[in-house]
Amino acid sequence: MKSLWSTPFSIGLLLLFSISFSTSFTGCAAAEETYGPAYEVTFASNRPALSDLLNIQDKIYNAFVQSMVQEKYEPLGEVAQTLNELETANPQNLVIYWKSYLSYYTAIYYSQVGDKAKSEKEIMSTVEQLEDMKGKNAEDYALLCMAKSYSIQFLSSFKAAIASGKVKEYGKKALSIDSQNLRAYYVLGSNDYYTPEKYGGGKKVEEYLLKALEQPDQAVENPYLPSWGREETYEMLIKFYIKKENWDKAKSKHEEATEQFPDSYQIAMLESELEG
Repeated sequence: MKSLWSTPFSIGLLLLFSISFSTSFTGCAAAEETYGPAYEVTFASNRPALSDLLNIQDKIYNAFVQSMVQEKYEPLGEVAQTLNELETANPQNLVIYWKSYLSYYTAIYYSQVGDKAKSEKEIMSTVEQLEDMKGKNAEDYALLCMAKSYSIQFLSSFKAAIASGKVKEYGKKALSIDSQNLRAYYVLGSNDYYTPEKYGGGKKVEEYLLKALEQPDQAVENPYLPSWGREETYEMLIKFYIKKENWDKAKSKHEEATEQFPDSYQIAMLESELEG
């Protein structure tokens, strides 16, 4: 996650990914589908909408990686077109969530290829879309928290201070709705990690991130719902312990992370920093 005080995105990992968009779908959309307790979504019965959202989280990330490797927007654009069409036919919160998630990664893409203006435009649009969403649940607030945090880098100091308060507000709102939401704890921990100590940052990083690791990836296992956050939490927690020169804890969490994410480039890269 990138915040007001974040470090650059590690694009070295992109070269190690093998991109695959193969997914399976065995039927057309029913008139109404329930996606766990958080989302109840009604799709038009005349199109196979379920196939558009099946494993959408992986599709978005894979498109992002492909765009970074190729230095072309087109892979992200293809997913955007699908989600835009789906939103037009079904302007409901689950669709808006994934469209916003895609926009967040699109903003990162533009930033990494050097187009700061498009990055700013993309993330501001994402924040506005999520803030305008009616009936937000914990997942929506967690994503809004992350997007708002990323947007701070484009604001003046005065507006950044206000936005930083909003980040905390949105994260805590997510937890008030779902106290077991991994992503809410992660984004709050990330925001605190990147907030300079002179502005009160760094005091609750460990608490939030350890709490995140205690939570399930999903309340209900479902390929249509968000499951991101655990790998990112491990990475940030290890970085925090390294920063504090708490080598025992850093090594312990690195071992845990390696067991759970043996192919993680981000986790592997931290091994060289484990000394002391």
